[in-house]
Amino acid sequence: MFRWIILVACILAALLGLAVGVMNPDPVQAHLPGFELELALGSLLILALVCGAVLGFVLCLILFYLPARLRGMGRTTRPKDESLPERNA
Repeated sequence: MFRWIILVACILAALLGLAVGVMNPDPVQAHLPGFELELALGSLLILALVCGAVLGFVLCLILFYLPARLRGMGRTTRPKDESLPERNA
């Protein structure tokens, strides 16, 4: 079932990319520090979307996932003598 969901998502993403590329065929120049790009507008839009998604994912990892994982590692390496005392019945 999961494979079908991934397959449908990939097909939809390809169709969306194709639609953006076909609807925006005009060439544009992007002057960036260090280099210039001349691409079709649709390609440049998709490139900007992918770069933003990758940078957002990396930022999310750095700000949320990594600190939580490091905090969790500190809890599991507690010495045995600091454990909670047993309750009297």
